[in-house]
Amino acid sequence: MDLFGDIGQKALIELGNFKLNVSQAFILFTGVLAIIMINIFAGRVIKKSNFYKNTNSRLSKLVARTISYIIWIVGVLTLLKIESVNVDNFFSYEIFSGDKVTITVQKIFMLLIILFAVRIIVLFVDFLMNRKIERESLDYGKGKSIIQITKYIIWVAGFLFAIGAIGMKLTFIIASVSALLVGVGFGLQNIFNDFFSGIILLFDGAIKVKDVVQVGDIVGRVLDIGVRTTKVLNRDNIILIIPNSKFTTDNVINWSHHDQKTRFNVQVGVAYGSDVQLVKKVLLNCAENVEGIVKTPPPFVRFEDFGDSSLDFRLFFWSSKSFYVENIRSELRFQIDAGFRANNITIPFPQRDLHIMSDHRKNKLESNFF
Repeated sequence: MDLFGDIGQKALIELGNFKLNVSQAFILFTGVLAIIMINIFAGRVIKKSNFYKNTNSRLSKLVARTISYIIWIVGVLTLLKIESVNVDNFFSYEIFSGDKVTITVQKIFMLLIILFAVRIIVLFVDFLMNRKIERESLDYGKGKSIIQITKYIIWVAGFLFAIGAIGMKLTFIIASVSALLVGVGFGLQNIFNDFFSGIILLFDGAIKVKDVVQVGDIVGRVLDIGVRTTKVLNRDNIILIIPNSKFTTDNVINWSHHDQKTRFNVQVGVAYGSDVQLVKKVLLNCAENVEGIVKTPPPFVRFEDFGDSSLDFRLFFWSSKSFYVENIRSELRFQIDAGFRANNITIPFPQRDLHIMSDHRKNKLESNFF
């Protein structure tokens, strides 16, 4: 027993006047495990409660995270009190000491608490602004941009407040960051380019969340505009992470920037001798039967040209579902094929004229030539 007692009293950590023996460390480790178990149990209880099921998901997540943070803070402070740990000595331990700034454990702890508080504020602001967008039917894309900008402002303000709270001077931070950026600036040019491009996208509003955009051969719907990258969902249901600089330096087509309705077309050719008025009527009837094609503006048919093998028509239509337009075009082609069959309108094969020359005529032409 004396052996275990001696082992338990053996110092495990010594930070200045602060000491933590093996026995205290074992109890603290056990206590941390208990806090984790309590956190998991509380999370499951909250998720099964009627409040979580009947409340907006953002608010329920905010409440759940707040309770989790409170459990951790209360649990750690309780453990330190039970163990009679000399908290003052622990918090006053100097991690770094210099001419401009001195960093202690207490300042790091304050920094973490401030960042936790800023995180809660950001979640709460996100919930309130999203609810305002949903209830007042505000423009979703612009609302999301405003939310992102507001969140960044809160984070910057919180970071500056945290720096001041732990006794660090802002001028010292700016000078240090400037020196660091000069050293690595050339290697981080692309990252800074993406960062400032993200700021431009959020303030400019040329591209917003839920817009359907085309960058090169990529067509997709914007899900999220971040500081450095933008998440785009393509037609294969794959999320693409695109650097923001692509949207500010490359040619970008925003199919839904001016209006949600975009004009598309399907081209078809019919045999010579077909009733062109009947072709026009059938094409317009087909457009009326396809879901996703809007009534206003109405579809129209253009007689494009007298082709080599066919009379060429193009059916124009508008759709507000530009993200799924390829499916709409496919269904429209099915309808056109069925409509042409029902009205005996022929879609011709490509025609080529072949001239076959006999050997006798070929020899005669060659002799005349030479």
